[in-house]
Amino acid sequence: MDAYVILFIFFGLIIVLWSLRSIKKDIERGEKILHESEKAQKTLSQLLSEAIETVEELDSFGEYIIERIENKVRWAKGEILDIEKAPVKGDTEHLNTEEKVEKSDQTKSYAGKEDFIEPGKDMQRDEGKKHSKEELYRKAVELYKQGYTVDEIASSLNIGKGEAKLAIRIVGRERS
Repeated sequence: MDAYVILFIFFGLIIVLWSLRSIKKDIERGEKILHESEKAQKTLSQLLSEAIETVEELDSFGEYIIERIENKVRWAKGEILDIEKAPVKGDTEHLNTEEKVEKSDQTKSYAGKEDFIEPGKDMQRDEGKKHSKEELYRKAVELYKQGYTVDEIASSLNIGKGEAKLAIRIVGRERS
């Protein structure tokens, strides 16, 4: 009978050791899964923040597009009114002279700013003066045509990289 008791204790010890080994493997698997889930959580939070930034840039660019459409509608309405008011086709040169003078002054002052860029610095010499989105996007296209990278353009104009890319695609296409 002593042999049966020893055999029973021996099998009991084997079962206990096997159970402990199983528990250890389960703990290791659980730690591995926990580590992977923490890694996935970090990745997801990073992707979420990038998505939020992209949505904000798209929202800003959407506002720009709306502004452009409204400007074109105003321009078209003005053209229609000018056509209706113009008595003779040959005598319309005096109607837009003031606008031409203002545009040429703006073009001259803007052209001087295109000649230099320092990455990471604001290109606007007069920081108190806020340029419209349309001017920023046109400036982005001009800088891109001069060979600057999207990162340099975005940092110099204080806009997001996605917004700079969209400006280059859309405004650049319309100016070509």
